[in-house]
Order: sequence, then structure tokens, then C-alpha cells
Amino acid sequence: MSRSPRIVILGLPYFGEMLARLLSESGWDAAFLAHPGRDIRGWLALVPKLARADVVYLIGSRIEKGSPQDRLMQLRRKPVVIHWVGTDVQIAAEEHARGRASKRIAERAVHWCDAPWLVDELTALDVRSTHVPLPIPLAAGEPSPLPAEFRVLLYLPVDAFDREVFDLETLLRLPRELPEVQFILLPSPPESLPQPLPANLEARGWVTDMDAVYREISCMVRLTSHDGTSFMVVETLARGRQAIWTFPMEGAIQAERFEAVSAALRELIRQHAAGELGLNSVGREFVLKHFDAPTLLAGLDERLRALLPDK
Repeated sequence: MSRSPRIVILGLPYFGEMLARLLSESGWDAAFLAHPGRDIRGWLALVPKLARADVVYLIGSRIEKGSPQDRLMQLRRKPVVIHWVGTDVQIAAEEHARGRASKRIAERAVHWCDAPWLVDELTALDVRSTHVPLPIPLAAGEPSPLPAEFRVLLYLPVDAFDREVFDLETLLRLPRELPEVQFILLPSPPESLPQPLPANLEARGWVTDMDAVYREISCMVRLTSHDGTSFMVVETLARGRQAIWTFPMEGAIQAERFEAVSAALRELIRQHAAGELGLNSVGREFVLKHFDAPTLLAGLDERLRALLPDK
């Protein structure tokens, strides 16, 4: 193939725009296009670009019969990659339980997952997949020292459906039970939360400079009933901060529900007060080794090129 291979990326904008830029730098003719959802006219407008693409790459997908993704698999003969990242697998499981899963999507697409446990979940849906981490741009250089004041970052997504998997009760109870600690909640504005908010909880809107936020905190808490690999957990660990997460990752504290999470936080608070809490070197070393963006990008590039015809 003399020209640069063409890849069209659809799906979650944060991941899609990042991958389009990274793959363009790796020699692809890469474009991210806004996902039309269930708008048939929107999909029809994309047909010429999808037809010209050597690879169509969906970050997140649907699996039910008659969905635009199902129609795409019906019409397209060149490779389609579906990269599952979390909530999409949960939706797919619900559709599979209703008997609405498309065999075309399951069998004809190339399926990747950004977290190892999602491979098992998809296997239960008769979808064979491979664990392929997404490249996460991590901050270069040494992490900033921990702040003098122990502060905790909480995360709650804006999207209503994604919120359903988050333990909002525990997230809002923690500040009330630990009034001596300052909490930051992202990215939810105050009006979207049950009122009144505790005085020690600052609910912020969308933040573009996360580096500044990470410098403010000693710990981040992410509590979900379902998840893929959390970029925020990886970014937190890379900066030498503590992370409390429902899912396992070396260097993070695995905990769920109020009692376990509050106990983990109280121990970190005790260490901070005693001058014993330092940078999280175990978590930082793990993510720098296993989430090295150039290495993951090279692996992704190799996998994508393997899908191209020889000529």
C-alpha cells in the first residue's frame, strides 16, 4: 500500500481525538468523526468516508440487531475494530440477555478491550476479544510533592447513564463523615447534586487543566459497580498520589462501599498527620511501566497494520 492507510475513528471524543492525533503522527491518514448515535441520516452522511477507510475503528459500541453498528457490519467488507471501554459492555450484556445481540457484530468485527476483566465479560456474550490497552499520555518529569493539606478528589461523570454505575451515596457521605478533610468533586456542577452540599465539598465544573488539580490532592476516589481501565486512576498513580478504586490495579487501594473506603481514607489521613505519607512510588512505577504511551501506541499501530491487505 503506497499511500498512508486510512482509518476513521468513531466513538468517545476524548479517546477518539487523542488516537486520531497519535495515529496521524505514526503515518496513518487518521480522522476522528463525531458519532451519529442512532441518527440514520447522520450515518448516511458518513458512508463515503467509511467506504474509503481501510479500517473503521469504533471506541465503544452497541451490539443489538438493527443498530447502526449492525448495519455497518452488514455493508462493510474491510476491517472494523471495536474497542470496548466499560459502560458499553454493560449495555451489550443487557441486550444479550434480551436476545437482541447481533451475531454479525460478534463474529465479524475485531474486538479489543481496554481492561482485562472486560474480556471475560464479553466471552459470556459470545464475543471473542483481546485485551489491548489504550495509550494514556502521562505527565513527563518528576511528580510534585504532596500538598501540606490532605485533600481528596472524587469523580462523578456528567452523563446520566454513566452515573448509574457510580456509588453516589458513598461519594457524598465521605465528606459528611470526614468534616476535617477537604474534598473536590469533578466534573459535576453543584446544581446537579443533592442539596445541601457539605461545607468541605467543592463541586467543580468541567476542568481542562487536570495537572493543577492533581497537585492539590493526596488521594483520588473512584467508586463504580462497572468500569474499564480508568484513565484518571492511571494519571493519579503516575503523579505519585494514592488512588482508591473498586477495581484492582497495583499501587491502588481496592475498596468498595462506605465502610471499606472510609477506613482506607482514615488510614491515609493518619499517615499524613504523622508525617508518614509519601509519594506513591509503587503505583507510579507500575503505571509508568505498564502504561507507557509510546509502547502502547506502537503495539496498537502494529495490530492495526496487521489488518491491512498485503498490497
